[in-house]
Amino acid sequence: MQPLIAVDDKIIGVRQALEENGYRVQDLNRGWEHVAAIVVSGLDENFLGQQDIVSRSPVIDASGRDIDEVVADVNRALRLKS
Repeated sequence: MQPLIAVDDKIIGVRQALEENGYRVQDLNRGWEHVAAIVVSGLDENFLGQQDIVSRSPVIDASGRDIDEVVADVNRALRLKS
């Protein structure tokens, strides 16, 4: 089974690219507890309205970046994690 990635719903292009690369993707608002990585649209935002989020999953900031760069970062982060 492919890794599950949580993606901010503001970055639909990233979601589609990850799905095309074989990842399972869910909206960030559905939770992040059991995902392999989290992709957000900006780290300056308080995603999910919480400031005390603790996750062992890598968080990747997609703001101002090319979709291919974000997908490459997800691939790299998951390789390092395994």
